[in-house]
Amino acid sequence: MKLVDNNQYLGQTDLLEQSFQSAINSGTAVNVFERAQHFRNTAPAGNKPYLVEVSTSLETENLWKKRLKMLLDAENNLIKVIRLRKITAIFTVLSIAMFLFSLYVAPSMSPAVFYSLITVAAFGLATYPAWFLVSKSNKKRRDHISSLFYKSNHEVEIVDGTMKLINRANYASVTQIHILDRKLGLFANS
Repeated sequence: MKLVDNNQYLGQTDLLEQSFQSAINSGTAVNVFERAQHFRNTAPAGNKPYLVEVSTSLETENLWKKRLKMLLDAENNLIKVIRLRKITAIFTVLSIAMFLFSLYVAPSMSPAVFYSLITVAAFGLATYPAWFLVSKSNKKRRDHISSLFYKSNHEVEIVDGTMKLINRANYASVTQIHILDRKLGLFANS
Protein backbone atom coordinates (compact mmCIF):
# COMPACT_ATOMS: atom_id res chain seq x y z
CA MET A 1 0.00 0.00 0.00
CA LYS A 2 1.24 3.43 -0.90
CA LEU A 3 -0.13 6.37 1.04
CA VAL A 4 -0.37 9.91 -0.30
CA ASP A 5 1.40 12.69 1.56
CA ASN A 6 -1.16 15.25 2.78
CA ASN A 7 1.35 17.82 4.13
CA GLN A 8 0.24 20.35 1.51
CA TYR A 9 -3.35 20.22 2.76
CA LEU A 10 -2.24 20.44 6.38
CA GLY A 11 -0.22 23.56 5.53
CA GLN A 12 -3.29 25.16 3.97
CA THR A 13 -5.40 24.47 7.05
CA ASP A 14 -2.71 26.09 9.18
CA LEU A 15 -2.89 29.17 6.94
CA LEU A 16 -6.67 29.23 7.28
CA GLU A 17 -6.43 29.04 11.07
CA GLN A 18 -3.76 31.77 11.08
CA SER A 19 -5.96 34.07 8.99
CA PHE A 20 -8.87 33.49 11.37
CA GLN A 21 -6.65 34.15 14.38
CA SER A 22 -5.26 37.38 12.90
CA ALA A 23 -8.78 38.59 12.09
CA ILE A 24 -9.94 37.81 15.62
CA ASN A 25 -6.89 39.57 17.13
CA SER A 26 -7.49 42.68 15.04
CA GLY A 27 -11.18 42.70 15.96
CA THR A 28 -12.51 42.64 12.40
CA ALA A 29 -15.53 40.69 11.24
CA VAL A 30 -14.70 37.43 9.50
CA ASN A 31 -16.78 35.81 6.77
CA VAL A 32 -15.91 32.17 7.40
CA PHE A 33 -17.56 30.89 4.24
CA GLU A 34 -15.54 33.21 1.95
CA ARG A 35 -12.22 32.39 3.62
CA ALA A 36 -12.87 28.65 3.49
CA GLN A 37 -14.01 28.92 -0.14
CA HIS A 38 -10.82 30.80 -1.02
CA PHE A 39 -8.62 28.09 0.52
CA ARG A 40 -10.66 25.28 -1.01
CA ASN A 41 -10.29 26.75 -4.50
CA THR A 42 -6.52 27.18 -4.19
CA ALA A 43 -5.91 23.43 -3.95
CA PRO A 44 -5.21 21.92 -7.37
CA ALA A 45 -8.01 19.66 -8.57
CA GLY A 46 -5.62 16.89 -9.65
CA ASN A 47 -4.16 16.43 -6.14
CA LYS A 48 -7.09 14.68 -4.50
CA PRO A 49 -5.98 12.63 -1.50
CA TYR A 50 -6.14 8.86 -2.02
CA LEU A 51 -5.61 6.25 0.63
CA VAL A 52 -4.39 3.61 -1.82
CA GLU A 53 -2.99 3.97 -5.30
CA VAL A 54 -4.72 2.13 -8.08
CA SER A 55 -2.94 -1.15 -8.75
CA THR A 56 -2.04 -2.28 -12.24
CA SER A 57 -3.41 -5.43 -13.82
CA LEU A 58 -0.01 -7.13 -13.41
CA GLU A 59 0.00 -6.39 -9.67
CA THR A 60 -3.57 -7.69 -9.41
CA GLU A 61 -2.69 -10.88 -11.27
CA ASN A 62 0.36 -11.42 -9.05
CA LEU A 63 -1.85 -10.91 -5.98
CA TRP A 64 -4.32 -13.53 -7.23
CA LYS A 65 -1.47 -15.94 -8.00
CA LYS A 66 -0.11 -15.42 -4.49
CA ARG A 67 -3.54 -16.22 -3.04
CA LEU A 68 -3.86 -19.32 -5.24
CA LYS A 69 -0.46 -20.49 -4.00
CA MET A 70 -1.64 -19.94 -0.41
CA LEU A 71 -4.64 -22.18 -1.13
CA LEU A 72 -2.42 -24.77 -2.80
CA ASP A 73 0.02 -24.75 0.14
CA ALA A 74 -2.86 -25.16 2.59
CA GLU A 75 -4.20 -28.08 0.53
CA ASN A 76 -0.76 -29.73 0.38
CA ASN A 77 -0.25 -29.32 4.15
CA LEU A 78 -3.65 -30.89 4.77
CA ILE A 79 -2.81 -33.84 2.51
CA LYS A 80 0.54 -34.39 4.27
CA VAL A 81 -0.99 -34.33 7.75
CA ILE A 82 -3.81 -36.69 6.74
CA ARG A 83 -1.22 -39.03 5.23
CA LEU A 84 0.81 -38.99 8.49
CA ARG A 85 -2.35 -39.58 10.52
CA LYS A 86 -3.26 -42.62 8.40
CA ILE A 87 0.25 -44.06 8.56
CA THR A 88 0.24 -43.64 12.34
CA ALA A 89 -3.13 -45.38 12.56
CA ILE A 90 -1.96 -48.28 10.38
CA PHE A 91 1.22 -48.86 12.42
CA THR A 92 -0.70 -48.57 15.69
CA VAL A 93 -3.37 -51.07 14.67
CA LEU A 94 -0.80 -53.51 13.27
CA SER A 95 1.42 -53.35 16.35
CA ILE A 96 -1.55 -53.79 18.71
CA ALA A 97 -2.81 -56.72 16.62
CA MET A 98 0.60 -58.42 16.66
CA PHE A 99 0.95 -57.69 20.38
CA LEU A 100 -2.45 -59.25 21.16
CA PHE A 101 -1.76 -62.20 18.87
CA SER A 102 1.55 -62.85 20.63
CA LEU A 103 -0.27 -62.86 23.96
CA TYR A 104 -2.86 -65.32 22.64
CA VAL A 105 -0.43 -67.92 21.30
CA ALA A 106 2.65 -69.26 22.97
CA PRO A 107 5.50 -66.73 23.20
CA SER A 108 7.13 -66.97 19.80
CA MET A 109 8.82 -63.59 19.37
CA SER A 110 11.90 -62.19 21.00
CA PRO A 111 11.60 -59.71 23.87
CA ALA A 112 13.14 -56.92 21.75
CA VAL A 113 10.42 -57.28 19.10
CA PHE A 114 7.76 -57.53 21.82
CA TYR A 115 8.94 -54.31 23.50
CA SER A 116 9.30 -52.52 20.16
CA LEU A 117 5.67 -53.39 19.34
CA ILE A 118 4.57 -51.98 22.68
CA THR A 119 6.62 -48.84 22.03
CA VAL A 120 5.18 -48.35 18.52
CA ALA A 121 1.64 -48.87 19.84
CA ALA A 122 2.17 -46.39 22.69
CA PHE A 123 3.72 -43.83 20.34
CA GLY A 124 0.83 -44.24 17.89
CA LEU A 125 -1.79 -43.93 20.61
CA ALA A 126 -0.08 -40.79 21.91
CA THR A 127 0.41 -39.05 18.55
CA TYR A 128 -2.82 -39.96 16.73
CA PRO A 129 -4.95 -37.38 18.60
CA ALA A 130 -2.33 -34.73 17.85
CA TRP A 131 -2.39 -35.60 14.13
CA PHE A 132 -6.18 -35.49 14.25
CA LEU A 133 -6.19 -31.99 15.78
CA VAL A 134 -3.55 -30.71 13.35
CA SER A 135 -5.49 -32.07 10.36
CA LYS A 136 -8.66 -30.44 11.67
CA SER A 137 -6.82 -27.12 12.02
CA ASN A 138 -5.35 -27.40 8.50
CA LYS A 139 -8.78 -28.22 7.10
CA LYS A 140 -10.23 -25.10 8.76
CA ARG A 141 -7.43 -23.00 7.26
CA ARG A 142 -7.96 -24.45 3.79
CA ASP A 143 -11.74 -23.95 4.04
CA HIS A 144 -11.26 -20.36 5.25
CA ILE A 145 -9.01 -19.50 2.29
CA SER A 146 -11.46 -21.19 -0.07
CA SER A 147 -14.38 -19.23 1.42
CA LEU A 148 -12.50 -15.98 0.79
CA PHE A 149 -12.42 -16.83 -2.92
CA TYR A 150 -16.14 -17.58 -2.78
CA LYS A 151 -16.90 -14.30 -1.01
CA SER A 152 -15.02 -12.37 -3.70
CA ASN A 153 -17.24 -14.06 -6.33
CA HIS A 154 -14.50 -16.35 -7.65
CA GLU A 155 -14.12 -20.10 -7.79
CA VAL A 156 -11.07 -22.31 -8.06
CA GLU A 157 -10.92 -25.14 -10.55
CA ILE A 158 -8.18 -27.75 -10.86
CA VAL A 159 -7.89 -29.10 -14.41
CA ASP A 160 -4.99 -30.73 -16.28
CA GLY A 161 -2.31 -29.86 -13.77
CA THR A 162 -3.32 -26.21 -13.43
CA MET A 163 -5.23 -24.38 -10.77
CA LYS A 164 -7.50 -21.80 -12.42
CA LEU A 165 -9.22 -18.86 -10.79
CA ILE A 166 -12.57 -18.19 -12.46
CA ASN A 167 -14.69 -15.07 -12.03
CA ARG A 168 -18.22 -16.34 -11.35
CA ALA A 169 -19.82 -13.15 -12.68
CA ASN A 170 -18.80 -13.84 -16.29
CA TYR A 171 -17.04 -17.25 -15.99
CA ALA A 172 -13.81 -15.78 -17.36
CA SER A 173 -10.47 -17.19 -16.30
CA VAL A 174 -8.71 -14.59 -14.17
CA THR A 175 -5.37 -16.36 -13.77
CA GLN A 176 -3.86 -19.81 -13.38
CA ILE A 177 -0.86 -21.52 -11.83
CA HIS A 178 0.71 -24.83 -12.78
CA ILE A 179 0.63 -27.37 -9.97
CA LEU A 180 2.04 -30.51 -11.61
CA ASP A 181 5.64 -31.18 -12.45
CA ARG A 182 5.47 -32.43 -16.04
CA LYS A 183 8.64 -34.52 -15.70
CA LEU A 184 7.53 -36.54 -12.70
CA GLY A 185 3.74 -36.21 -12.74
CA LEU A 186 3.83 -35.03 -9.13
CA PHE A 187 2.81 -31.82 -7.43
CA ALA A 188 5.32 -29.11 -8.25
CA ASN A 189 5.63 -27.68 -4.74
CA SER A 190 5.25 -30.80 -2.62
